[in-house]
Formats: sequence, C-alpha cells, structure tokens
Amino acid sequence: MSAAVNPVRVVSICDPGPTLTQITSALSSSSQKEFELVEVLDDQEHLGRDLYEAEAEIILIDHQLGGQATLDIIDDLALQFPDTVIVAILPIDSPKNAQQVTLSGARGFLVQPFTQVNLLSTLRRVRVLNARQHRVQTPVTVDDQGRSSPLRTLVIYSPRGGVGCTTVATNLSIAMHEETGSRVLLMEGKLFFGDLDVMLNIRTHSSLADLIAHAGSMDEMLVREVVHEHSSGIYALLAPSDYQIAQGIHPQDMFEIVTGLQRYFDYIVIDTSSNLDENTVTLLDVADRILLVASPELAALHNVSRFMGISQSLAYSPEKVLLLLNRADRPGGVKLRDIETVTHRGIFAQIPDDPVNALHSLNRGIPMILKNPRSPASRSYKKLAKLMTTFSQDQLTPQPVQGAVEGSK
Repeated sequence: MSAAVNPVRVVSICDPGPTLTQITSALSSSSQKEFELVEVLDDQEHLGRDLYEAEAEIILIDHQLGGQATLDIIDDLALQFPDTVIVAILPIDSPKNAQQVTLSGARGFLVQPFTQVNLLSTLRRVRVLNARQHRVQTPVTVDDQGRSSPLRTLVIYSPRGGVGCTTVATNLSIAMHEETGSRVLLMEGKLFFGDLDVMLNIRTHSSLADLIAHAGSMDEMLVREVVHEHSSGIYALLAPSDYQIAQGIHPQDMFEIVTGLQRYFDYIVIDTSSNLDENTVTLLDVADRILLVASPELAALHNVSRFMGISQSLAYSPEKVLLLLNRADRPGGVKLRDIETVTHRGIFAQIPDDPVNALHSLNRGIPMILKNPRSPASRSYKKLAKLMTTFSQDQLTPQPVQGAVEGSK
C-alpha cells in the first residue's frame, strides 16, 4: 500500500522513558505512514500554546506526568481543543481509570504494556470514530416557520446507573407510539445486563447481534425476523444475552445497525449504558437528541454536570442534550430550585416519583403507562412524548422548573 499523502499529526504528552520510546518506535516504523509524531511534550506550563502550534490531530497523553495524574489536564485539553482527539495511556492494573478519562474528555484509551499493533489500531479506531461523529452530527436547524429539525433517533442516557433510564425509555416509547401512531423501535443499547426483556416480558432468541453481518444491506424481511413486536404496538430490539457475543460488538457495528434501522422506523429510542465507552459514545453521536436522565440526588446531579462539560468536548449542541428529572418529587431529594444551579442547565421535563406503581410494573412485565395510564407518572410520559414528537423551537428550549412536565412542586 502506498504511503498516506497527509499522515495524521500526533502529539505525545508523556515523560521520557519506555512509554515514549514505544510510541516513537511504533509511529516511525509503521510502513503505511498513516501517523506522524510531530511533537513530544512534557512542559505543562506552555502545553496549550505548544499544542496549538503543533496543529495536533491526535493527542496521546500518559496517565501521569511528572508523578501527577493527568485527569485535570485531559479535561482542560478537551475543552480547549474540541476538534482534537485525545487518547489516554493507562496502567493495566487500574480499569476504573478508563471511565474517569472518558468522563474527562478522552475519546479512547490504550492500556500498558501495548504493542505497535495495539497503538496503531487504537489510533485508527479513534480517527474513524471522530470522523464519523462530525459526519453524523448536524446542528439543530430552524426553518422559516421556526420549527427545528425533526426527531428520528432518541438516546436515553445517564452517567449514573439506577436513575430509571430503562423505565423512561420503555414508557416513553409506548407513549410516542400512542401519540403519533408511528412505527417506534425501542432498542437496547446496554450490551451487558440490559432489562428490556423483563420490562416488556419478552422471550426471544433474536438480538441486535443477528443484524451485524447484514448491517450494510439490511432489508425489511430481516428486520421483521429480528425485532419483536410488543402488544403495546412498539417494536423491541434486545441486546444479546450471551456475554461473549456482546463483547464482540464494536462501535462500527452499532453505528451501521442504527443507521440501517432508521430506514424502517419513524422513531428509534435507545436505552444506553451509563458506562461511557466507545459503543455508548457512538450511540450518542448518531442520536438526534439525547434525553439526559437525572434523579434529585447530589451524586447523580454532579455526574450530569460533568457530562454537560463532556458534551461540549464532543461538539454536541446545547439543543441536542435535554435534561429530564426523573423521580422529581422524591422525598428528601435536592430542591428543584437548586438543581439548575448544580447542573448549569435548565430542566426540559420532569417525571414524578411513583415507586409503588413502578415496582409493580417491573415485577409483572407490564409498563406503567399500560398498567396505570392515569397515574401522575404516566400522564407525564404522555406529555413528554408530545413534546418529543412535536419539536418546535420554543419547546426545545429548556423550560424553567415551574414550567416543566407535571409532577413539579
């Protein structure tokens, strides 16, 4: 293969030593010359200026610099250089660091010790992910009548588990179908430990893994065979129950599956994992809107606030990320007037706390909106569905707390 005409410019931020030697050797010995190591930095004082002058496209940064953790540096760089891909180099004995560096703004990570093949494949992967992000992300546009671009794909996400994302995704999907009569697909983006089969009382051997081999040439007959038509009228696509199969699903697979399914459904609602890995980021990238779910707990709100910063480094427009407060009137919860201060974002909508009905629905496999359609939470899901499927520009603007969906106090 001929050498790349314009190799990708890579800057390494790490102390002199074995890691730097590995990086230099791998990039200089690559026969395809896809990447060029243009700068090696270890001076934190002038880091921003040096990176700007180097015109870096990818930043490789070690987990420590001068004996100090680089999480804060990653966070600063992600905000200063939103178009530059950051790849963190992590020690093999600290798996939690992967989540931390991703939350700080890194696009990928490389675990020590690594080989030349590991390094080059990671750089290729993040380059493709970054290019795809810019390709699928289109800013919210408004036509002459003041209406914004319509919703097609909605991701339900929270950086903290246990806040009710699956409950929200399930009930909102059904409410959207009831509101519009459209074909709505509820997709399980949690590849491990998803609960949609329990929420909907589904028994099926089909999963999104069955679509991978045909993602580029998906037809309606195949889709009908794989998705499950629920009694509520929505369609469901589950993640594989086999852990090893789930491990084999990659970001490119997720991207091709979602974009392929968009041809057959009016709305796709995706229930994602709280783990901000490459598959989750791919789903966030491909979404038209992200419904960011929080509960009125300080820890959950703190994580939401951190994700707001990450969304800027991922180049998501403010209109793409909509804050949903779940269990809004929970006893002992953070006061509504303080939530916007903590999250630095207006609340788009609220769902009131309804623990008894929620538990009964889960144990019986009957979504709350079907089992208790007149409950305050169910009525709020219906109002939220109308908001999500109407999409005027005014409705997309985060509302004051007192103007949110039923259930506020």
